[in-house]
Amino acid sequence: MYRARFSVEVRYGHFAEYLKIAEQLNEIARARGWAESTFWTPAVGAANEFIAETEYPDLATFEKEGDAFQSDAEAMQLVRSSAEHVVQGSARSELLQTAPQLA
Repeated sequence: MYRARFSVEVRYGHFAEYLKIAEQLNEIARARGWAESTFWTPAVGAANEFIAETEYPDLATFEKEGDAFQSDAEAMQLVRSSAEHVVQGSARSELLQTAPQLA
């Protein structure tokens, strides 16, 4: 199992707009048969941090859906429109995998 995590610091006063774009991206994912993300914010810690997590059964699915997403004009237009709501330089991504069962 793989989990992709993407986080950004949203500019003050822009959180609702950013969340709306994230929800629209999930609508596109649903329509295309891609994995949908869940959205998180810290209960304590960094203010205005937005986290999206998406689970994939394997690395091949992560790569296939990532390639399709980046080639999708509608999805990429939304991603580009989200930039005005984000603190520049705050975006980061992670790819986590299920911990191995060691002998």
